[in-house]
Amino acid sequence: MEEILDVVDGNDNVLGQKLRSEVEAKGLRYRAAEIIVFVDGKILIEKRASTKPKRPGHYSVVGETVKARESYEHAAVRGVNEETGLDAKWLKQIGKTMIRDKNANDFYIMTAFICEGKGKIKVQKEEVDEVKLLSEKEVEKLINSGEKVTQALVECMKLYKAYKGAAK
Repeated sequence: MEEILDVVDGNDNVLGQKLRSEVEAKGLRYRAAEIIVFVDGKILIEKRASTKPKRPGHYSVVGETVKARESYEHAAVRGVNEETGLDAKWLKQIGKTMIRDKNANDFYIMTAFICEGKGKIKVQKEEVDEVKLLSEKEVEKLINSGEKVTQALVECMKLYKAYKGAAK
């Protein structure tokens, strides 16, 4: 059965629900959780499956579309588990922003989280071609390398830096 998503306004207020296919076809604004997962002090980076309709083969943090009436937190925990096999421990929201990816006709409010990934990594092949565990500096090098990276990865790292700076 096709997913139903909340369609939201610029202030993240729910306007109604639509089928995912309609949201994607019309470029309607929806919700997504993006999660920086730490495993043994390294950041888990995914290479999106080459079969994905949006951003195939792009490097990203773990991302999950928030289903209708689902919280960002629940989607984040679900996404980490589904895509990596890990349990999301100590989940913490670090920021929120709007993503407008005109190349993919994608428009969503992104809530960014950090967490500790516990367990054994087991990649969901339909979603992910590979995972890498990188230091923060290595993630920055990846972003600046010319490799295909998602806007969500770039924005999450900005939010993470701001979060770390505010915590000092």
